[in-house]
Amino acid sequence: MKTAFLFPGQGAQTIGMGQDLYNNIDIYKQTFDICVKGSEIDLKAACFEGWRMDESEVVQPAIFAHSISLFNCLRAEGAAAEVYAGLSLGEYSALCAAGAFGVGQCAALVRKRGRIMDEAFPKGEGGMLSVIGFGVDEVEKELEGFTGAYVANHLSELQTAVSGYMRDLVKLRERFDSKGAKMTSMLSVSGPFHSPLLRGAADEFLGVLRGEGIAEPDGTVYSNVLGAPYEKGSDMRELLAEQMCSRVRWHDCTEHMIASGVRRFVEIGPSNVLSKMLKRRVEKGVIVESIRDLDGLKNYLETAR
Repeated sequence: MKTAFLFPGQGAQTIGMGQDLYNNIDIYKQTFDICVKGSEIDLKAACFEGWRMDESEVVQPAIFAHSISLFNCLRAEGAAAEVYAGLSLGEYSALCAAGAFGVGQCAALVRKRGRIMDEAFPKGEGGMLSVIGFGVDEVEKELEGFTGAYVANHLSELQTAVSGYMRDLVKLRERFDSKGAKMTSMLSVSGPFHSPLLRGAADEFLGVLRGEGIAEPDGTVYSNVLGAPYEKGSDMRELLAEQMCSRVRWHDCTEHMIASGVRRFVEIGPSNVLSKMLKRRVEKGVIVESIRDLDGLKNYLETAR
């Protein structure tokens, strides 16, 4: 059965994530400790106690550490996938799982990514708005006339995130609510991520990426910018930097995976956001699962045998 491993992005974090695994599974602890060393951050305090988890510089390596450590638990038990994909930050977990980055290398890299994103925009002046109940074309139409607001994440057929100046997002939220949005909410992020307002940050991060070695992935990995798999020889550095300041085409990624014959989707990380969206989309017979903690890992391995 063609399988895809999926990895969530920033916003998926929960206090206490991974503590049960760290205390009971050696491979999880070993991988997590590599992330601690690579990022030079007390990720145990971050993940287990919530220390500085309002900062992208901390939360990004924290989510990565939990996700990739959990993935290594699966791999140690023989679980495998042909396809890897992740939302925003999760794309780095996907690339690492496919062997493009080393674990410690990637932990350090996403810390730098988070710091650059945090520092890219004055605090409180920019943000992101989640809109549920409108297609992306309808959202784009409502953005006309707002020069500081952009579609940032196209998540599913009727779920979109908009990035921009807070003054515009407040007005847009009122507009979407008045026109019957199923739900709107301001996301807990420090800036207008995945929008042209972060072009300068993306250019800075490209300089960081140019100093990183990146191996050819072992398997199919999806690019958020392309909404499709990386092709052999793709300029991953350019695409990863571009992801910071352009639309995340997650809906295109999932549609491409479904069309390519993926019949089992397994979300690996602290939340089940991606798997919940997929369950509303896939046809009967397609398996969608999530693994977040020790019990979830045990259940998955028991049913997979």
